[in-house]
Amino acid sequence: MARAILGMAALSLVQGCSVKEDRIECPVYVTVMTDEFVRLGMSEGLVSFSGTHVIDREDVSFLSILRSGYCQACPREYARAAVFSGAENYILVEEAMRVIPGCQAGPLWAYGESFSAQSDEYVIDATPHKQYCLVQFLFDDSPKADPDYPWRFRIKAGCSGMDIYTLEPLEGAYSACVGPDALGEWYGVIPRQKANDLLLEVYLPETGHEEKGRVDYVIDLGAKFEAMGYDWTAEDLRDVSVKVGFTSAGITVSVEEWEGDNTYENIEI
Repeated sequence: MARAILGMAALSLVQGCSVKEDRIECPVYVTVMTDEFVRLGMSEGLVSFSGTHVIDREDVSFLSILRSGYCQACPREYARAAVFSGAENYILVEEAMRVIPGCQAGPLWAYGESFSAQSDEYVIDATPHKQYCLVQFLFDDSPKADPDYPWRFRIKAGCSGMDIYTLEPLEGAYSACVGPDALGEWYGVIPRQKANDLLLEVYLPETGHEEKGRVDYVIDLGAKFEAMGYDWTAEDLRDVSVKVGFTSAGITVSVEEWEGDNTYENIEI
C-alpha cells in the first residue's frame, strides 16, 4: 500500500511539472528492477541513490518488490544508482564499500550505474555481477584436511574495497585468515583487485589464537595469478581452487580449475 501511495504521489508530481517550465527542475522517477538478483538466489540487499550527495539508501527485500521495482525521485541532470547483496563483513561509508579490518570479504554481488535522464521516468534493470574470487583449498584432492593438520592460511591483497557506483576496486590492505568451516572445508575470499598484489602465508597458529602465529611459508600468489592471466577487470570474477601439499623441499601449492564448474581457472604454482 505504501509503495502504491508513493507511486501515486510520484505521478502527481510529474503531472505538476509544466512543459513550459525548465524541466531540469523536475525530478526523474527512477525504478530499479532487482528481479535478476532474485533469479540468482538473492532475496535481500541494499539499494542506494546519489547525485552530488546521498539521496536515499535502504535495505530492501527483493522479493517484496519483485516485478514492481524500487522507485526513487532523482535529479534529472545527473544521478547514480547501485544495488548490492552479500555484503557480509563490509562497511559502507558514502560511496565506498570496504571490508571490515580483520574480516574475510563476503560474497558480494553488485550493480552500479550513472545516468542523465531526459524523460520523466527511467528504468534500470539491475543485473548482479560477482565482485569476489572464491578460493577453495584442497588437500590431496579433498576439501577437508587431516584432523591433525596444524597450519592455517592468510590471504593478503592490495585492495579491500569497492566504489559502489563504478564497481572499481579501492586500495587498502586486505588480510583474511582461512581455516576449516563448520563442515571441515576450507574456503577463502578475495575481493576485486586492481592488480595481482597477492600473498599467501602459511602459519602455525598460537594456542587459543587462530589468527596469530608463526609464519612458516610465504607464497607469491599474485605472480601465479599473473602467469595464468587472471582477469580482475572481468564483469564477473572467476573462482579458483588451491591444492596444498608438502615435499622434502617444503610446501607446494597449485591453483587449478574447480572441477565441475566452468567458471574456475587453472593455475600452476
